[in-house]
Amino acid sequence: MLGLASALALLSFAPAEPITYRLPENPLQYQVQVEFDGFVPVLGGQEGVFDVKIGMVVKSLSPDEERNPRAESDLTELEVKFNGAPLPFTVDNVRPFFPKNVLSHTPQGKIVKTDAPDVSLPIRLPGLDAKRFPDITYLPIEFPEGPLEPEKSFSFDKKFGDSKVSYTVTLKRQEGETLFLTLKLNQTYETLEDEAKNVVTKPEDAFAKVTTTVTGEGEVQFDVKQGVVVKSKVVADAVSQVVEIGSEAKSERKLKTTVTVSLKP
Repeated sequence: MLGLASALALLSFAPAEPITYRLPENPLQYQVQVEFDGFVPVLGGQEGVFDVKIGMVVKSLSPDEERNPRAESDLTELEVKFNGAPLPFTVDNVRPFFPKNVLSHTPQGKIVKTDAPDVSLPIRLPGLDAKRFPDITYLPIEFPEGPLEPEKSFSFDKKFGDSKVSYTVTLKRQEGETLFLTLKLNQTYETLEDEAKNVVTKPEDAFAKVTTTVTGEGEVQFDVKQGVVVKSKVVADAVSQVVEIGSEAKSERKLKTTVTVSLKP
């Protein structure tokens, strides 16, 4: 239960206007770091730590035909390591999977159109999806259309692959022009794998069924004056239950994913 003084302090920073994204025409530079720790779906499945460091630029474009804001993003840097050893991935050789991307979004941050390709990376990692990359970097929150209320949560869903991720966001505090928002997320999805632990789509090719539950939480810092995310960190834990189709033998896998995004000054 909040005390009277705490409640008044919270009310004093409650944004009186709806929160909206206002990406500038001059490119913003973001640094993104993604760490996967646990069972990583590479080389038939490996236990280890997979580090990905990405530089990207983001800017606004003219509105689309429906007058929705548009944004353009592009990769500028890429470094990939597995258990500390560099892997031969560069911006140039992932360009077919992560080309320059143009999308349309509502002022509140809901993505309504994107030209990102329907392709899969040679290495499939949770969250590293060209179509959903903006969702985990510069458009992580879909704000409500009305003003935010301190300590009152709002929710939204985003589709990742064939399943949805449900988010709950709470405004915690404000420092200057920066809002500090906490978020929680959850997702459940099923996949089929062959004996080499590669994902397959045809039941006749499947050796096992994998049911994965993801739960996570984090914090997003949003500059209300600029209308941009300045920093975010989200940690998600995935627990997968594996059932071999023939023998019904069961096993469990775990993977922790940490995504950190920072706006460069």
